[in-house]
Amino acid sequence: MKLIGIIIRCLAVAAMMRRAGKRKSLTPRGLTAGVITGFIHAIHPWSIFTILLFGFFISGTAFTKVKANIKKTITVSPSGEGGGEGPRTEVQVLANSLVATILILLHLIFRSSTCFHSDLLAVGVIAQYAAVTADTWSSELGILSKTRPILITSFKSCPPGTNGGVSRFGLTAGLAGGAFIGLLASLFTPFCESWTIISRVKFIFGVAILGLAGSIIDSVLGATLQQSVANEKGLIIEVEGGEKRELDGRIVSGSNILSNNAVNLLMACITTALSVVIANKFYGFR
Repeated sequence: MKLIGIIIRCLAVAAMMRRAGKRKSLTPRGLTAGVITGFIHAIHPWSIFTILLFGFFISGTAFTKVKANIKKTITVSPSGEGGGEGPRTEVQVLANSLVATILILLHLIFRSSTCFHSDLLAVGVIAQYAAVTADTWSSELGILSKTRPILITSFKSCPPGTNGGVSRFGLTAGLAGGAFIGLLASLFTPFCESWTIISRVKFIFGVAILGLAGSIIDSVLGATLQQSVANEKGLIIEVEGGEKRELDGRIVSGSNILSNNAVNLLMACITTALSVVIANKFYGFR
């Protein structure tokens, strides 16, 4: 039965990547990174890890396309054309999944448990996907907020698309993204004991808070370690692929130290580490 499950999950990953290739959601190298990442998730006996990957990727892709034409008018590319990051690269794929992939490999090698019981590695995987999903929902939906965002470090108004810019709508979207991952985890994680509805609701709430925390951490990192530059029209210049570049224009916030991809990876590391420490010190997870 385990082998059949692995085969089904691998086929599902292949189908998802094939669809992503047809829709040009990922670059060719991004597809390669996605296939490798997906297969590592799929070979683990627990289906929850593959489900979390699917939940993050499918929802993130869907929200990226929400009012895409409007988003192109909110930010601008370095060439002066409409904004938007375009197809995701291999670096972007890894920035949002590398931490979970490493933890899944460690879990596969060093843990033989058939169910979840005070398992720190599993907590880390769930926390990482809560964080990156919350951040993606917050970014892709928050930029459409009808109210102007404020910079999280100064609380001053800033242009939409500014790294570190937050709005009530964006933060609510981030909380919902974390809750979405919590819901998936509560339904598909192989718990050792029977969980009541109340226990599952508490679990979803906790994961939602972790997701929101990850989104806030990303905003703080983006406002300080990632530079936001506006053109002469006041539009934020958005570099495709989340890379770091020297841009001409008015500096709105931050220092040009990290790329968007580096910020996402650092945020995932910090949020995962915090969740593991909290689970260990206050809940006795090992």
